[in-house]
Amino acid sequence: TFKQQRATHSKIQAFKRELSFKDINEKSLQELRAWLKNHKKQAPATIEIVFKNIKKYLHAANDKGIRTPITYDKIQVKKTQSNFTFLIPSEVKTLYNFYNSDEINEDWRNILQRYLFSCFTGLRISDIKRLKEENFIDDNLVFVSHKSQKLQRIKLNKTAVSLVLLPHVFNGVYDEVNINRELKLIAHACGITKRLYYHSSRHTFATNYLIAGGQIQNLQKVLGHSKIETTMVYTHVVDSLMNNEIGFLDDIIS
Repeated sequence: TFKQQRATHSKIQAFKRELSFKDINEKSLQELRAWLKNHKKQAPATIEIVFKNIKKYLHAANDKGIRTPITYDKIQVKKTQSNFTFLIPSEVKTLYNFYNSDEINEDWRNILQRYLFSCFTGLRISDIKRLKEENFIDDNLVFVSHKSQKLQRIKLNKTAVSLVLLPHVFNGVYDEVNINRELKLIAHACGITKRLYYHSSRHTFATNYLIAGGQIQNLQKVLGHSKIETTMVYTHVVDSLMNNEIGFLDDIIS
């Protein structure tokens, strides 16, 4: 996103005011990595995002014939398991009840309509924006994923169907920045302490799908992941939840 690119640019400028392509070599990248870790105290996932973006622009430069001391293919971006926000069933129900209450204003209702739909389908915001009446066939959602450009078909559950208002699908027009800002306010109003953002709805769907007994292979298809390894991150989260909650059984005799 533009916000992410701008953040990377700011970090590089703080490290060195001007960093030309001829200055990008193995030594300067090692110094940048150490500076981000030790001086800026950046998380591993954040550091790798910076290097992913450097690699992206270096790739563009090399493609345009700009010779650099180190080429984009020599830059290694490490895979990290970052923490992500998701809602447990009781929190989803709290939002759903708020969505259906008389206390909610029109903008918040429209934003929650989109967010909750993704909590029950796993759709990205980029696909939510492109949905039209013709994408809904009986109780199925058929669409071309904006990210993968692949045709996907999702069987809609009753809750997801109830959140769709044909022929317009969703009410109002909102950009992602506005949605993310309002979601934080909505969470606060509902007593949810987690820092909500739109993509957390996708994490919520995936986590609760597995908790409910869904198969990882089916989840991969629903989310449109090309590699099962991408989907497997959710199994680690669910396993951790289950391991923590097994101790609740001690309450029976305590």
